[in-house]
Amino acid sequence: MTGTIDRRSALTARLAPPALFTVLAVAGQLAAPAGPARAVLVLPAILWVPGQSLLTGLGLSRAAGRFRPALAAVLSIVALIAAGLLSYAVTGHVPLAVLPLWVSAALLPLNLLDLPSHQDPGPGLPQLLERTRWGTLYGAGVLAAGALLWGVAAQLPTTPQQPYLSFSLGAPYTQVKGVLPARAGQLLTVPTVVQTSQTRDLSGLTVGVLVDGAEPAGQLPAAVQPAADATAGTAQVQVTVPAGCLHRVELVLQRGSTPIRSVDLYLRTGKGTACGGG
Repeated sequence: MTGTIDRRSALTARLAPPALFTVLAVAGQLAAPAGPARAVLVLPAILWVPGQSLLTGLGLSRAAGRFRPALAAVLSIVALIAAGLLSYAVTGHVPLAVLPLWVSAALLPLNLLDLPSHQDPGPGLPQLLERTRWGTLYGAGVLAAGALLWGVAAQLPTTPQQPYLSFSLGAPYTQVKGVLPARAGQLLTVPTVVQTSQTRDLSGLTVGVLVDGAEPAGQLPAAVQPAADATAGTAQVQVTVPAGCLHRVELVLQRGSTPIRSVDLYLRTGKGTACGGG
């Protein structure tokens, strides 16, 4: 009867710590906000549980001695890398947020493979209580460290996102490479796209046209119209192709009379030796 109790105590003592850390990691991933608090809860499942499970399952836990924590960390990293490569090979995607939790849970049964024999009864109830005491202290330390890190992070100044503004040709002109063939007198409707990080940056933007460096007579700038997501806008500019061989059309994004961005579109309007063609 005593042997059975000792064996159950040994089983619980081996399985309880990695299982507890895995449960804490799952709870942190699901409930804790992103930041130091979640990192503290998830970190043991990343750097200790997979490696410790492998050490125990391979029968190397006792032989590792004082090097066991370091070996567990190394094996944990190796296990996560291998799981990531396998996931990418099978699905083409690596779920970085939950992959450590899956690996830790999958390797937990390995902690039952290196159970003590009758000659080596392993930890009994007093040793289990001692480990529980240290586990409780460790858990309290983890929570205190998480609370401290979270408090410090909340007081640190945050770096505001730098605003950006991009301007480009819209489809199908995005596919144009080199010079676009056209006919003299042809009316082209050229779509443009504006991307911005702040909705208010779209206000007052227009797109003007310069053909060979000059503004066409009677050409008015086209207003940028906000798109559905409110951080992008479009404008359609009409260009009448002039006579001649090669022309440079410059589309200028501007606010008022101040140019901000520009894109170029080159047009060829003829063939023959005069235009450099056959």
